[in-house]
Amino acid sequence: MRRSLSRSRGVTLIEVLIVVALIGLLAGAAIFGSGMLGSSRLRAAATLVAAGVRAGIARSNSIGRPTRLVIDLDADRVTLEEASSSRMLREKSKPAGGAQVATEAEQAAKAESDRILDGPRAPRTAFQPAPAFADTPSGRELGSGIDLVQVQTEHDEEPVTSGRAYVYFWPGGMTERAHVQLRRAGDPEGLTVTVSSLTGRTRVVRGRVDLPLPKSDKEEDQGEREAD
Repeated sequence: MRRSLSRSRGVTLIEVLIVVALIGLLAGAAIFGSGMLGSSRLRAAATLVAAGVRAGIARSNSIGRPTRLVIDLDADRVTLEEASSSRMLREKSKPAGGAQVATEAEQAAKAESDRILDGPRAPRTAFQPAPAFADTPSGRELGSGIDLVQVQTEHDEEPVTSGRAYVYFWPGGMTERAHVQLRRAGDPEGLTVTVSSLTGRTRVVRGRVDLPLPKSDKEEDQGEREAD
């Protein structure tokens, strides 16, 4: 009788140890698994941006008109748009500094004189959502917990951190150098998607990578080949 009772107590103790071990394994899997899931989501978001660049280049070549990747930093979404005409000039940013016009009357007079000197202008090119990239005009969401930090192209004096940013593509495979930075909660480094202006190639780089100083396309392409 005593042997039977001692055996029963021993089995119960082993079962308790097994349960404790399983709880520890499950807790560890939950902790590390959430980090791995977040990393995979961040990588998937960077891949989506890179896919948008490739789709924009392919679409521009196929229709013979400019396209652009629209990056909504407030909604953390991306979509692709195509131009309604084959000609498109990127809007130039206003020069910094200089004398400021003092009154509204002087501002109106200056604007009218500039309009006369510039002569007639062609209507601004309109853009519309490109098919086969997003199911809705609002674009594709990058994923839960993924934030767009900033976007900078070679034509931007400062990185765009809010609102919308654009990466343009022209027929023939031409684009503009750009860096798109993403991150997730708990990961301050994040990832940077770099776009080459010469080849349109994209690379995903760990951490924040600022856009380098302007240089020739030949130097940029050579640098990318050395990096590969």
